[in-house]
Amino acid sequence: MIEAPTLPRNDSKIDSIQILRAIAALIVTVFHSKDVFSKGEPFKQEVDFLFSSGPAGVALFFVISGFIMVYITRNMRSSPLAIYQFMVKRFVRIWPTYAIMTLWFYYIHHGFSADSRFMKDLIMSLLFIPLTHTDPPFYGNATLSVGWSLNYEIYFYLLIAVSLFFARYRWPVFFLLILITLVVIPVTAGYFTFKPDQSPDFGSGYLNMITNPIIWNFVYGVIIGLLYINPVTHAFFTSLFSRKGLTSAVVLLVIWQYLSGFFGGLGPFQWGFGAFALFFAIIFHESGTRLHFPAWLVRTGDMSFSIYLIHMPVLVIIPIFFAKLGYPVFGSGTAMLFLSLSVTLTLSQLSYHYLELRFSNFLKSLFPMMESRKKREKAQEARA
Repeated sequence: MIEAPTLPRNDSKIDSIQILRAIAALIVTVFHSKDVFSKGEPFKQEVDFLFSSGPAGVALFFVISGFIMVYITRNMRSSPLAIYQFMVKRFVRIWPTYAIMTLWFYYIHHGFSADSRFMKDLIMSLLFIPLTHTDPPFYGNATLSVGWSLNYEIYFYLLIAVSLFFARYRWPVFFLLILITLVVIPVTAGYFTFKPDQSPDFGSGYLNMITNPIIWNFVYGVIIGLLYINPVTHAFFTSLFSRKGLTSAVVLLVIWQYLSGFFGGLGPFQWGFGAFALFFAIIFHESGTRLHFPAWLVRTGDMSFSIYLIHMPVLVIIPIFFAKLGYPVFGSGTAMLFLSLSVTLTLSQLSYHYLELRFSNFLKSLFPMMESRKKREKAQEARA
């Protein structure tokens, strides 16, 4: 008989997730930063080779999000109060930091302009509404360009919240909703695909978004999460991936896919499958071997959301800053890449500490019934 390893407590942090978050954030950041290189500059070819598949980090983020939603709700009650608290925590975790970075990016480009063309995009971005119904899966990006991915993130949270109302049937209901939006509607429209950039146009940005196959990456994470919290499957896959040879083989194959660009794209059978395989292998390997990761890398994973948001404003504002100092030629090459990464990491530390933690906790305290829950949890911990 196989004994299942003890699952981490509900509030425990799984370090391997933070490591993968750090990797995802950094490869997306360098991918966007590599445009600072001009043709023929030193290390341009090396950076292109290592980071041309940088958008794969988004697929990895989505898989991780799917897993985390299963993990943090596994012992959650299905009462309206619990679901309300879940949505408040998710919203407060993301929106304030995103809104501040978006407004900063808007100011860099447009100052205090209230031009209706730009203001409409800004408001839609802040409300997580796709800007257009064309150009899948980005649908016009957002005022802060990386915000397009958060439109999917918030929609996924809404799906989870709706599913939670159905108590022990939450996951069958979740998969039913996925079946309707990702299979039934596209098939009825006569155009079903697993490629996010080829999904059908229904003439509505939001309908296009919720039927886009990029969402299968979240589903991957949910499947891994359900296998992880089930004692039998947890024990089986932990035993399987405790073998270093198997885990190493999976990791090397994923690295090969990433570097070669083989089946590149954000679909579930493109980078999404590589992200699924990587996360599956790492999460169960850590469960069986209790790996110890460098604290600085875990910390980078902690602030990965801030890194993801801040790197684009930094890339824009550094050349402007040096131009105002009288150095307009500064802004390209390897030096610029290292400078932008350094500034991004420094500002991300501040953002994580003051916006993601302190400011978000303050906002949570303003919502009714959130503070009382926190006190109850502390009382339960004291009794334990």
